[in-house]
Amino acid sequence: MYLTLLTASPRSLCKHLTGLVYALARPVLGVSLICGVINQASAEIVIPPSLVSSSTTQAPSELAATQYLDDMLQLLKPAYSQLGISVWDMTTQQAVFSYNNQSLMQPASIQKLLTALAATKQLGQGFYYQTQLSTYSEHPIDKQQVVNGVFQGDIYIEFSGDPTLEYQDLQQLLTSLSNLGITKLSGEIILVSEQDNQLQAPGWVWDDLGICYAAPISPFIIDKNCVYGRLSTTGYDKTATIKMISNRPIEITNEAYFINPVVAQSQYKLAPTGSVYAQANSQPACQLTLSRFDNNRYHLSGCHVGAKSLPLAIAITEPALYAKNIVDKQLTALGIQHKAPMVLSRSQITPTAGQHYVIASHHSETLTDLLSTMLLKSDNLIADSLLKKVGEAYYQAPSDFARSSQAMKAILYSLGIDLADANLADGSGLSRYNLLSAQQVLNVLTTVYQNPEYHFLLDTLPESGVSGTLRYKRYFNKSPLKNHVFAKTGSMLGVANLAGKIKASNGHDYLFVLIENGLSPQIKKQQKAPFSAVFLQTMMDVPRN
Repeated sequence: MYLTLLTASPRSLCKHLTGLVYALARPVLGVSLICGVINQASAEIVIPPSLVSSSTTQAPSELAATQYLDDMLQLLKPAYSQLGISVWDMTTQQAVFSYNNQSLMQPASIQKLLTALAATKQLGQGFYYQTQLSTYSEHPIDKQQVVNGVFQGDIYIEFSGDPTLEYQDLQQLLTSLSNLGITKLSGEIILVSEQDNQLQAPGWVWDDLGICYAAPISPFIIDKNCVYGRLSTTGYDKTATIKMISNRPIEITNEAYFINPVVAQSQYKLAPTGSVYAQANSQPACQLTLSRFDNNRYHLSGCHVGAKSLPLAIAITEPALYAKNIVDKQLTALGIQHKAPMVLSRSQITPTAGQHYVIASHHSETLTDLLSTMLLKSDNLIADSLLKKVGEAYYQAPSDFARSSQAMKAILYSLGIDLADANLADGSGLSRYNLLSAQQVLNVLTTVYQNPEYHFLLDTLPESGVSGTLRYKRYFNKSPLKNHVFAKTGSMLGVANLAGKIKASNGHDYLFVLIENGLSPQIKKQQKAPFSAVFLQTMMDVPRN
């Protein structure tokens, strides 16, 4: 018989459970803990008679916060995954609880908290990306220099790695040439950037590279280096149809098809529920596979069960080539004759004469808004683009992932955050090489809280049941956690992390870091509620020290 927890208030739990129950409940619970959210009046705990202790019970209000959380953790901690926990009282500015908080674990997207703080420190809240259209000339370019629609000089399109630059933004820059009366460019069209050939960080999973959340980090970013389309059936067992949204310069071939669900189901054999045999035969009858080739060529193969059309989101493989082809296409659409665009690094540009004049420019939003988007939506492209910009600003030279990660360590060290034992490989948390402890992440949060110039970072975290990645997150979008948790999520296969602040019923706010690694998909599927939701629900009733 399993212990069943049905309570919106851990006070009910502590009222009925004794120290003996805390110790015995964990192995009984395993992964079968049921943590639902119900009315306070109907909250109850059903305990097997064999677990009932005759010792005196202490109410939560009589327990110190540390002992309370420790007792609760002994009851609630999962049997198979590994935890790292740190809790800090924002009112008393004291640590109130820690568990395994020095162990280095995979942070996933809570690593974006480090990137946000380092970027604010190094770049400043007013930082923005700038994409420019320019030339070298003796005089500022105007219609007088355009003879019979022909401009003789070279045109430079200076990219900056702006993760928010859109197709229309680039088109607007090039339209400024038409506004000058230009119908022919006799010089070169040069796409300029800082030299950086590292498009992915070490430790990114190969399977993810064709997916848009792992789009390449390049100085050339247009529409997040992602193209969209839809796969539709033309009938079961027939080659499906791919329709790409907007005519972007990529090539995709297709031999994918849809199959009848009834036919797919008939391929399975009955097996006892939960058996290894059942797991082995519970895989999809078929799956879709995207193969990537050079020159932004792709091939979709395999099959999908059902008839409903599927959205496609494909990451660009070669961003520089993609940008060149888009510029070529847009100039042609404007009716401007031109040579084939080329790509050069800034160090390769050797203008023959004249001064540098900006014809038109596009600015991104400021860093404050970029970080808000990054933290709310867990935007990997913004995070890793900012990391490279941080490295570039720190070293005053182009910087790859490794050097930029070292720069981030140095910047955070200047704020009193020692990451000497940590391993940083990117700014987004996508890399499996990242290793951080709960205490190190907590040090980032306390630094943000204790320094007014960084307070806005806490204010932009997703709010449970309201915004960002916590808006629809299970158990966070309803009472008692709704409107009480403000935190950055961090999820990938085997990882379920959360770091931020929580408003407790005792009037105190707490900074917390919950890192859970080693969570297999099978165990996660069996969970009635995620550990983070269960633990934070207990924190709602932490007694005051």
